[in-house]
Amino acid sequence: MTLKNLDLNLRPFKPLLSIWTGHSQTLLGHFIPSPALAKKFENYFLTLPDGDQLLLHYFDNKSDFTVSVYHGLGGSAEADYVRRTANLGLQRGWNVVLVNHRMASHLAKAKKSYHSGRGEDAEAILDWCRVKFAGSKQIAVGFSMSGSILLNLLEKRYGQRSPDYAVIVNAPLKLDSAAELLTKRFSKVYDIRFYLTLKKIIQREEIDLKLPFIGQTKDIDEVYTSKKNGFIDGQDYYTQCSAWAYVDRIETPTFVLTAEDDPFVNVSDYQTAKWPASTHVTINKHGGHMGYIDQRIDPKIGRRWLDYYLETVFDKIKSF
Repeated sequence: MTLKNLDLNLRPFKPLLSIWTGHSQTLLGHFIPSPALAKKFENYFLTLPDGDQLLLHYFDNKSDFTVSVYHGLGGSAEADYVRRTANLGLQRGWNVVLVNHRMASHLAKAKKSYHSGRGEDAEAILDWCRVKFAGSKQIAVGFSMSGSILLNLLEKRYGQRSPDYAVIVNAPLKLDSAAELLTKRFSKVYDIRFYLTLKKIIQREEIDLKLPFIGQTKDIDEVYTSKKNGFIDGQDYYTQCSAWAYVDRIETPTFVLTAEDDPFVNVSDYQTAKWPASTHVTINKHGGHMGYIDQRIDPKIGRRWLDYYLETVFDKIKSF
């Protein structure tokens, strides 16, 4: 399917605050409250081929469409943007699956961690969805790092069986440039938060691993993520798992969203990537990292232009 020149007829995004937009949007997106899940979900422990487990939450609407939602670095299926996306699926009467990656939930047993190259994990989740919701179209939505995971699956570098449709939001395309941006200026605040969050998750499972009280996300990648998952070092992990050089391989209809002022995803990577005809790429001037808090108050979604974008994409997919 050719999506490259598709007109989604999106209304323009106008940031709520017109100053310091990358950071104000990122922070507002995080601190403005989001609603709870509209339905009670069931739990399922998915055992992966290597024996590790993922905790999935699902709601079966007996629908012809299933949307699976994948959280970002340091997050979980309880993240606010995951809940909101789930509610958008529920409003359409779709089946919804919320994913906790390896080690994101203490209830599921995992010896290895998740990272940007875990396309096979997403493949296993989609395989389960195809059995559980037989005959339904599979839509995968990946935020931030999970966007990278899905891109690697769509490129068939890590895993082979892709969803029927994909939505990628603010994914780092070059992991080394994202790690470097996190060390610059105010972005250091996000870096410290990521580091402390990841440190807590890791030391819950790796009691004997000693990590500095304060550090950087790339320190985690150097001493833990790379070594734990078979890479030589952090740079080897970044090189092998960055999706940028391979996006031209994508055949699955895929919708991509990012912002020029994302504090730790380099927009130039999106502008120079060789996106194929199967992808529709939206690059907003503003929006920060998964913020997109609009001046306009929508009666259904408030100020969240991101939810409006997802609604628009979901409705377009349903119309195909």
